[in-house]
Amino acid sequence: MTAAADGASHWLRRAARPSLPGPGSVWWLAGVAAGFSVSQLLFVSPRLGVSWDEAVYVSQVSTHAPAAYFDAARARGVPLLVAPVALVTSSVLALRVYLSVVSGLALLAALGVWRRLRPAWVLALAGVAFGGLSLAQYYGPQAMPDEWAALSGLAAVGFFLRAAAGHGHRGALAGLSISLALAALFRPGDAIFLAAPLALAVITVRAWRRWPLLACVVAGTAVGVAEWVIEAYPRFGDPLARLHAASREQGGLGLHVALWDELRALDGPTLCRPCTIGWRYPELSLWWLALPVLVTFGVLAARRSGQMGSSALAAICGLSVAAQYLLLVGYAAPRIPAARLRAARDPGGGLPRLAGQRDPPRHPRGCHPCRGRTPHRPPRGPASRPRS
Repeated sequence: MTAAADGASHWLRRAARPSLPGPGSVWWLAGVAAGFSVSQLLFVSPRLGVSWDEAVYVSQVSTHAPAAYFDAARARGVPLLVAPVALVTSSVLALRVYLSVVSGLALLAALGVWRRLRPAWVLALAGVAFGGLSLAQYYGPQAMPDEWAALSGLAAVGFFLRAAAGHGHRGALAGLSISLALAALFRPGDAIFLAAPLALAVITVRAWRRWPLLACVVAGTAVGVAEWVIEAYPRFGDPLARLHAASREQGGLGLHVALWDELRALDGPTLCRPCTIGWRYPELSLWWLALPVLVTFGVLAARRSGQMGSSALAAICGLSVAAQYLLLVGYAAPRIPAARLRAARDPGGGLPRLAGQRDPPRHPRGCHPCRGRTPHRPPRGPASRPRS
């Protein structure tokens, strides 16, 4: 009897003592992902009005309104993403809740790819740094491609490094192809700027010189871009004509150093075109200038721990995707470089390279397909048409 009582007492003490997951537990990532979804519902109104860009995307699959004009620069990833909701209901609340939940799951999946490369608690810390930004929370429940292309890119770089290291080789190769295809479905141009340094890494780094790896980078990107290319023929004549049309919509792509514009627009507006505003709240924006320094320290720290290659590749991929918006587009939209810089960040190589804004600006609550009405197109012209 005494032994039984002692055993029961020991079991009760263990049950009463709280136990935290181990440093490698996936529960850290699950908690961060759940917190990310909940924070979107708490800090961003689930009834936030649908913006014009969202109206264009949702109307492509909505059964409650005719499809709005689909610009040359847009891709079909977002319509496919929102189709499960838009096909059955016009509720804005349902759309916001759905996207909040799915974005949390996407964050969990993207960070989970890196579990064999970084400790789970480091990945959870990176997830908190990303999910805690008002920018990430603001765009998570919106039908916009930025965050989804970013998370697809993060997963792609993780799968690339796992395949290059021989961790689950076949599964990692398949994951790499799928991730790049998804990134291209959301933003074809971003996927190309992401795939380019990955392909160069296979060619130039002896330890990563595995031709199946290069084949998966090329094939995954090509599969994702194929829809955009095929659609170009019936709608625009050919892909080159569509590319020229997309360039005209953005005011002409070329050498436009937009670093100063992005810095001034960090605290809003979400679209600074033309960006003629002054630098408001500079004390709240100076941290953006420190990001290159923090990234450098992160890569150097990774070098000391023997992870220089993976950290450097992540940083280079992030810079490659960001370069098109910082150097080739003549206006600023804080969500764009933010998503690019985090698209291929290294979750364990220093602070995530993100851009944010102090208070999410309010979007207009005009007519939109989620309320069963046809959206009214804004005036056409380079200064009035936002980048999707």
